[in-house]
Amino acid sequence: MSRKNKLIIGGVAGGIVTACLLLYLFFQPNIHQAYNSWLDNYQTTKLIKETNYYEKTPIYQLHPITFDPTERILIESLRLEGPNLSVGNRDGEPLMETLVKEEVVENLPWFYYSPNVKEVSPTSLVQKNRLLERENLNGFAWYWVDGSERLFQFDEPYTGWHATVFDGWYYYNEGIVQPDLGISSIEAAEILSFRSHISSLIPINEYRPFFIEDPEEFSTMVESRTIQYSILYKAQDQIVLTSPPGTYGSRFLTNTQAFEDMPMEVVEEVSTLEGDWLHVMIGYEDLGWIKKDETFTNYVLNYYSEQELLDTIEAVLYEELGNISANAGASFVNNETMSQVSANNQAFFPASTQKIYVLAELYHQYSTGELDPDQYIEMTWEDQVPGAGIIQAYPSGSMFTLDELVDLVAIYSDNTAANLLIDAVGGGEVITPHMHQLGFYDTYVDGKYYNTRDGYFYTKPADAARIFALLYNNRINGEPWDEMYIEKLYQNSHNFLRQFIPYTTTGWNKSGLGATEQNDVATFVTPYGSYSLAVYTDDPWNYSAVGTQMGNLSLRIHEVFNELRLQLWVTVEDESSYFEPVESLELDEWTEDSEAWEEEWTEEVWSEE
Repeated sequence: MSRKNKLIIGGVAGGIVTACLLLYLFFQPNIHQAYNSWLDNYQTTKLIKETNYYEKTPIYQLHPITFDPTERILIESLRLEGPNLSVGNRDGEPLMETLVKEEVVENLPWFYYSPNVKEVSPTSLVQKNRLLERENLNGFAWYWVDGSERLFQFDEPYTGWHATVFDGWYYYNEGIVQPDLGISSIEAAEILSFRSHISSLIPINEYRPFFIEDPEEFSTMVESRTIQYSILYKAQDQIVLTSPPGTYGSRFLTNTQAFEDMPMEVVEEVSTLEGDWLHVMIGYEDLGWIKKDETFTNYVLNYYSEQELLDTIEAVLYEELGNISANAGASFVNNETMSQVSANNQAFFPASTQKIYVLAELYHQYSTGELDPDQYIEMTWEDQVPGAGIIQAYPSGSMFTLDELVDLVAIYSDNTAANLLIDAVGGGEVITPHMHQLGFYDTYVDGKYYNTRDGYFYTKPADAARIFALLYNNRINGEPWDEMYIEKLYQNSHNFLRQFIPYTTTGWNKSGLGATEQNDVATFVTPYGSYSLAVYTDDPWNYSAVGTQMGNLSLRIHEVFNELRLQLWVTVEDESSYFEPVESLELDEWTEDSEAWEEEWTEEVWSEE
């Protein structure tokens, strides 16, 4: 073919391409408009019947033809919201503030969380909507409500269009299907077919696929090595994975922002195509996998072990509880990591330590504006009760601000003031459910002091120690409310657990005494970290000795905590020797030694015979 002919053919081909492009640019808006107009007409003539009560949403808006490669129908985030770990507490939202978003309209009765509820009330579990089925995307779920199925989205009745595989598209109003507003699966398929046909005529950017669920196969085989050493994490910009990258189920768990200066135990190491990764724990809680850092920039080696601390503390608790002349239980929380161990964590009558839960609810209502510290409360003769305190001798009709009542509770452990505060916040029907929502399932404040015939009044050491630990971390009501609460506890003049602690350690506490009970909950801030401790006793055989014995237990815990936490500041000078394995006999050496021992033992037996 001559050069001239080639040029002619090339020119014709180029002209055709140019003409097609011009036609596309000219007709593209008209095609899109025609498609949308056809769907509007179809919806108007075929679907919309008696729709004056509903907002008309064109069907094409649900599945539009779009030229924006970033535009998609929004689905619920597939990423986990974070690790389900109590240690990740430093930057979290105050827990009571979180509960406000989940508040029910009515106050919950004391039996709301009981597994054996028989009484039916507007707020009992019997009355809650029954879940039938959850869908995979967009938070849709089906509930049985008032004798019929209802469609919910994100726990609220759904209003809008929704499709199922066999039934087609239907409009839902407050979760109730509207039978007259819908199209069958066949009609929907025709619309989608027409859409696909139109789409095939128009160049559209394709999207990258993604998995709704993890692939059911391992992507990478890795070499795993069991190892044991400790690190102090420093970096805030690294990531934590659920498993090593490229392996089954590996996904992003969280970043390391909340784990700065957090001691971790390295228990496993693997080599992958993405480098070496470490399996880390915080105490006995599994955190996940972090990238190994050969330069020791993201973390530093140390000799401290959170697991050793917990094991040692637990052993000391059991030993010292055996030295107390009463039935006793105790719980310890490392406030720096929120790791916790308990001994004989049974239910006790709390005496005045129950007031710590009342004050937690009071400061919550301060934070929401429901109550004000300067608000006045009138005391009647029905509020006046015996026991600890001073205002039970005041005349009926005396007025006190809420802040004055808090001072009376903190300084004198005043029972009458506590009862006034219980009434002010709404009683046990408010306090107990909130404490349960915070995770204190073994705590009940159902009733008042010297008037508990209508409910329960008890707690466990683990709940008491943990609420003090959360207060230290500003996790109950957040700043400034938790700090204000702690300032009140500093005024307490009576204690068991702080009596032998050296002055270099600061602390606050709330104690409680009864006919047989001697209880105390305290937080200590030492030069090497902070911890909370709760000790409860009852049924003593030497009541007068129990207080001193509780103080001895507290001093032992203080000494162990500081001794072991001190290792966090011990520098690892020689990194190579730090990782040296424990010397062990080779197989041949072990065989030779065992054979020699057996031969020697045989000779001894024969000589004796």
